[in-house]
Amino acid sequence: MRFLVEWIRRAAEARLRVPTGYITELGEASFSGFIKFLLFLPLAGHRGRTDGTLLHIARLVAFRHEDCGSCLQGAINVALDEGLAPSSVAAVLDGEFSTMPPAVSLIVRFTEGILAMDGSECEPRQEILNRYGATTLAELSLAIASARVFPTIKRGLGHSVSCEAVKPPFSQRRHPKEEDSWN
Repeated sequence: MRFLVEWIRRAAEARLRVPTGYITELGEASFSGFIKFLLFLPLAGHRGRTDGTLLHIARLVAFRHEDCGSCLQGAINVALDEGLAPSSVAAVLDGEFSTMPPAVSLIVRFTEGILAMDGSECEPRQEILNRYGATTLAELSLAIASARVFPTIKRGLGHSVSCEAVKPPFSQRRHPKEEDSWN
C-alpha cells in the first residue's frame, strides 16, 4: 500500500512540480479513501473535445478563487507546459480583462460567475454555448467543480497554502510559445 501511495505522490510532484504531501497523509490515514480519490483523478483531468487551453483558464480561476497556492502553482506549471501563453496566465492571475484575448476573458467571466454564485455566469454561458457548444460548456463545468476538490482536501488535512505563495515561472517554461493559437 505504501509503495502505491508514494508512487502516486512522486508522479504528481513530477507533473505539477509542487509538494503533494497531502497524498501520503491521505493514503496512510484512509487507504480506501485514497483509492476512491484516485478514481476521481480522471474527472479532474477530463478533456474530451474542448480546447485544453480553455480548461486551463477555468482551472486557474477556480484554484485562485479557492486560495490554495500550491494547487494554483501546479495548475500554472501544467498550463504553461501544455502551451498556454504566459501572457494569458499573467492576465488571468492579475484579473486584467483589458489584456486578455476575448476567449480568455469569456472563460474567466464564466468561471468567476459560477464561483460567485450570483447569476453573473448566465451571459457568458450563453456565449460559450453559441461559440463552442454544449460539450465545451459541460467540460468547463466539470473542470471548475473538480478543481475545488483538491484545495478542500488539502485544507482539511492542514496542507493548504495561500495563493500569496504563487510564483509565476513564466521564464521557466519547457515549451516557449508567444501567443495562444485560439485567440
